[in-house]
Amino acid sequence: MMAVGLAFAFSSWLPAHDALLYNHSSSVPAGLYQRSNDAIELGALVTVRAAEVAPAYAAARDFTDAGDRFIKRIAAVGGDEICAAGVLVTINGGVAAERQTHDAVGRALPTWTGCRVLGADEVLLLGDTSDSFDGRYWGPTSKRLIEGVWQPIVRKYD
Repeated sequence: MMAVGLAFAFSSWLPAHDALLYNHSSSVPAGLYQRSNDAIELGALVTVRAAEVAPAYAAARDFTDAGDRFIKRIAAVGGDEICAAGVLVTINGGVAAERQTHDAVGRALPTWTGCRVLGADEVLLLGDTSDSFDGRYWGPTSKRLIEGVWQPIVRKYD
């Protein structure tokens, strides 16, 4: 009961935008993250709304709530060349990720194909694991869609 009271008291002073995020997926380490004022730059952990970066995927899986978001790492930034062909996604000529054709329950995953140099307002988002649903499937993301940069404060270790 005390934990519930503390959680309520804590949440009452949070700003209107989310200051804390619990990540339970395996795309990046599970744990509690805090929004930071860090720059949107290569290597930063950021969140994007699922329905904005992968609308068909999000709708098919009922990820349509405003709180349904992905936390991913910025793997490429403006000026980097990204390519996707078959199962491979490359950044500046080096293999950055491999893609699957179907998810764990057999549903087809979206793909994009081609090469392009990212614009100043674009990034490529990738998770830390090979089974992450990320930019390897939906392609480049506008920086305008990034909700914030996050820093881990408590990580769950197995």
